[in-house]
Amino acid sequence: MNGAGAGSGRTGRRGGLASRLSRIRGREAPGAPAPGGIVPGAPATSAPATSTPTPGTPTPGAPTQSAPPAGAELPGWVRTAENVLERCTRIRAADTAQPLSGWLHLLFPSCCEQLEQYRNSDGNFSELKSKLVFFDLETTGLSHGAGTVAFMASLARYIDTEPAPGLEITQLLLSDYPGEFDFLSRFASLVGEDSPVFVSFNGRCFDSQILMTRYLMQGMRPRFLGPGTLHLDLLFPSRRLWKRELGSCTLSAIETGKLALHRENDLPGSQAPDAWFEWIRGEASSRILQVGEHNLQDCITLAQLLERLDLEISRGSGRAGLVRALDLRSQKRYAEAERFLSPLASSGDPLAQKILAIDLEHRLGNPEKALVIAQSLGDLKRTERLTRKIERLF
Repeated sequence: MNGAGAGSGRTGRRGGLASRLSRIRGREAPGAPAPGGIVPGAPATSAPATSTPTPGTPTPGAPTQSAPPAGAELPGWVRTAENVLERCTRIRAADTAQPLSGWLHLLFPSCCEQLEQYRNSDGNFSELKSKLVFFDLETTGLSHGAGTVAFMASLARYIDTEPAPGLEITQLLLSDYPGEFDFLSRFASLVGEDSPVFVSFNGRCFDSQILMTRYLMQGMRPRFLGPGTLHLDLLFPSRRLWKRELGSCTLSAIETGKLALHRENDLPGSQAPDAWFEWIRGEASSRILQVGEHNLQDCITLAQLLERLDLEISRGSGRAGLVRALDLRSQKRYAEAERFLSPLASSGDPLAQKILAIDLEHRLGNPEKALVIAQSLGDLKRTERLTRKIERLF
């Protein structure tokens, strides 16, 4: 194909794509004449152009009107930019001033050193709460690629202001693709520059990667996406403590099994992309409102889940007792570790039984109890060795 033919083909493809996008956004009815009076897909004619403009088409040289923002207005949401809506919600909570326990770092072994800077003189993480930024995204897909867009975001912080101390959640909603720069700019301003500590659920592997890609696509480099930012992903400690008990550690399973939360009329996250596409096409807005409620509850759940995880590790109950015991064993405090291992071993936890049997035999000098545990585990080699050891002692 010669140069002229190639250029004509590219122009045709661009024109067809622009026409289709225009119809999707409700700015042009299918079959309506495009600028210049040409209907996309119709054959070109050699008839001379008339001086009378086609009705409904812009007159050459006349000022053009900007198209209205895509996406209908939503109750409870305020349009803060041409293609960005925002909503702020406050959740009352009486214990926002309660510090996080001094054992929280055990749930995030890869972040222990960074967390230590927030520990105060009494051993608790009292300074950490003011730095926490809970966040959650709704996206157009599950891929990390450049085609996946975050169209809704929620960010929450603890607030101590009267008359309603608690959690303040700000949500952002993108109403059309051209507004992404404003959307991301507002997200960055809400995060702030004061060394935030992110809290998410699977956000290290997904949400933060989506943000990284979208900021890169917009030529933006916010400081909070740098390697020094502390990010507490609650998925991993949840699995560590409850995978054996719950089986599934999805956020909904944890809400039901551990937080006693039961959502009503909730729109599943898998339907969120379709709801957003419907809304930006100018169709029904009821489902995008449901997406907003789903996203809001996700962010509230993050705060509740962090509090529950902290309570578990501070009490050392359930599998959290194993985490506490392993920490004590690393300090050679085996007698204290036994206090956490014994209840777990009695409940039939095989890992706790094996560790406790080792400590009882080699470090705590209680071969009789170690023998009982070895027999319950079916550990024949250890059972024979302990039997001989006990015979020699008596």
